[in-house]
Amino acid sequence: MEGAGQEPFLVCASRNFRVALPLSSVIETLRPLPVDPVGGMPPFVLGLSVIRGEPTPVVDSGLLLSSAPIENPSRFVTLKAGGRPVALSMDAVIGVRNLAAQALSGLPPLLKSASQEAVQAIGVLDQALLVVLQAARVIPESLWPGLEAGKAGP
Repeated sequence: MEGAGQEPFLVCASRNFRVALPLSSVIETLRPLPVDPVGGMPPFVLGLSVIRGEPTPVVDSGLLLSSAPIENPSRFVTLKAGGRPVALSMDAVIGVRNLAAQALSGLPPLLKSASQEAVQAIGVLDQALLVVLQAARVIPESLWPGLEAGKAGP
């Protein structure tokens, strides 16, 4: 049961980070599926995977948050990102946790300047750094036309 000022998040592991995704944005978790690369994308966008019959962009959460990819993801987490599905590759899904807003803080100025649009807040959970992602900003709006063009392939 949610307490006052708490919100449910799906907590996952990505490299050395714990990643919190608002449960309201999570569609499902699933085993990783094959991914077809799409040219012209930044390194953190691995390509497209067919999930539930729909071409879905796959983002490497390790590269999104750091410079190291997730070598062998154990799970994909699909999210609603501005009305479109996106899959994040994760090392593991830890579970659902209610997090209090006061336990999270905005980004320090140094991280804001690093242009991490997808990161909403940071905190600590079970002695590990916790990064809260904004689902709608995992893939910048400017990349969607290229991804949609990739859908129309042969």
